[in-house]
Amino acid sequence: MLTEDRYTEYDTWAWLYNQTMGPEYGKNQEKPLEIMLLSRLEKEAKLLDLCCGTGHLTQQLLEKGYQVTGFDGSEKMLNYAKGNAPKGKFMLGDAREFLLENEFDGVVSSSASLNHILSLEDLKKVFENVYRALNNNGLFLFDINHPEQMEKWWKGKIVEGEIESRYAWMLVPSYDLKQNTGDFTITLFKEPDSLHFSIASLIKRPFKKLLYKILSSNRFIGLRVKLLANFSDWEKDWQRSQMVYKVRGHQLEEIKNTLMSVGFVDIEIKTIDGNDNVDGNHSAYFLCRKPMKE
Repeated sequence: MLTEDRYTEYDTWAWLYNQTMGPEYGKNQEKPLEIMLLSRLEKEAKLLDLCCGTGHLTQQLLEKGYQVTGFDGSEKMLNYAKGNAPKGKFMLGDAREFLLENEFDGVVSSSASLNHILSLEDLKKVFENVYRALNNNGLFLFDINHPEQMEKWWKGKIVEGEIESRYAWMLVPSYDLKQNTGDFTITLFKEPDSLHFSIASLIKRPFKKLLYKILSSNRFIGLRVKLLANFSDWEKDWQRSQMVYKVRGHQLEEIKNTLMSVGFVDIEIKTIDGNDNVDGNHSAYFLCRKPMKE
């Protein structure tokens, strides 16, 4: 499936996402998927991984024996996904526009992908498409960041980041309570392919590489964050680029009402551990069902 109206801006994130966040986020989703979705499905069920990114979760589902189709709006993300999950099927398109009918036993959208849908009207379009794509009695699971959580944690400070031998990155989220919108800025530093180092730089190089290896440990998160905040001064010759992605913090009640208006039933709202106490400390997982036809 091809469509002109898709999220091509995420192509620029594909390389870094595949190197870093993709594998980590995929692992983080394994437990909540098992608790809330997979335990309720038959073996070898057909699944749609909506907004699949670089396909790490798709591969995990394939390894469990499910038949999985990955769907994403970024062509470059899908290029990586095809390599990460070679036995999966993949479709390129916009989550607001796709048309599939009665094909899947379950649909999953993970890692707060639906926060990138910036209006409730467009989110409803996604829900309608998912509803249509599900078989009767099919299940839909997605997680999403919500305003109470975003207000508490999205403070304009570095929340994620790594320093490797030839590249470094950091992620800074921010949230505007009045507008109920936010964004996250990803800053990438890359060592140029050809660098003419001074003698002083060549002497310092091994020590810097050793420092970066030490700082990769979670024991030194604080030091790593401090270095990332001033990385342009530390590595003056490295190329710096930024990517800014806008998101919306949809209210939980409006999401629930929109799901109901589309036709979903048995709507549950859980934490990542499958508990009911969703608050400012947790993102929200929605599980709902397309009913059997009467």
